[in-house]
Amino acid sequence: MAVLIFYIGAIMGSFYHCLGTRLPKGENILIARSHCDKCKHELKWYNLIPLFSYVFQRGKCSFCHEKIASSHFWCELATGILFLLSFLYFPIGYNFFVAIIISSLLIIIFVSDFKYMIILDSPLIIASILVIILKFIYYDSLDVLISLISGLCLFLVMVLIYKLGNFAFKKESLGGGDIKFSFVMGLILNFKIGLTALVLSVFLALPYAVASLELKKNSEFPYGPFLAGALFIVFFHYEKFVLLIDFLFNF
Repeated sequence: MAVLIFYIGAIMGSFYHCLGTRLPKGENILIARSHCDKCKHELKWYNLIPLFSYVFQRGKCSFCHEKIASSHFWCELATGILFLLSFLYFPIGYNFFVAIIISSLLIIIFVSDFKYMIILDSPLIIASILVIILKFIYYDSLDVLISLISGLCLFLVMVLIYKLGNFAFKKESLGGGDIKFSFVMGLILNFKIGLTALVLSVFLALPYAVASLELKKNSEFPYGPFLAGALFIVFFHYEKFVLLIDFLFNF
């Protein structure tokens, strides 16, 4: 079962890479067949086997022999590992399925935000709908309502941070996708722990932001992967963060 879950993750990772690289360019991934980015040759089924095709083709297109971006392989491998961790960490149930959703968002956002500085709306909408459906299945309507309110409140907090940041720096301080993603964080974690994840994301992003400013002389950087990373960490260690927050507020 673990091997199966891992390879399902690798298959989905291939799809997520397509989502993250082609949707921002306006390509239709449902109709258009997979093709080489260099020669545009339509790929055969044996060119699309996750992980194995890249290794057997030695990272090159089998038609034009140009190098294939290694991000294809690493995206498939990373998604497989994240799916496997979800399976090993949680029993099959609500937490497992939400962990799969979070892992999927993490990969898609990592690809699209680092490559194009964009967080796509469609994965956020689909993830939100799936989480709400899961909450209806495993919990009750009151829990769904609390989660929706938490998502809205965290969204409003990010809007406030955005406004204050714009005022302080005299330019756009956050992307629209970052603000929308905060709703998903609140929906999954609820408000108090969602705020904790926001704080954690700042610490995760700080080293990259400093390096980007020093090396590239660029104050703009993709924040979405760090938000998604913080959501992943906090969700997987939810009870520990609850204990930490209770200790800090009772200290």
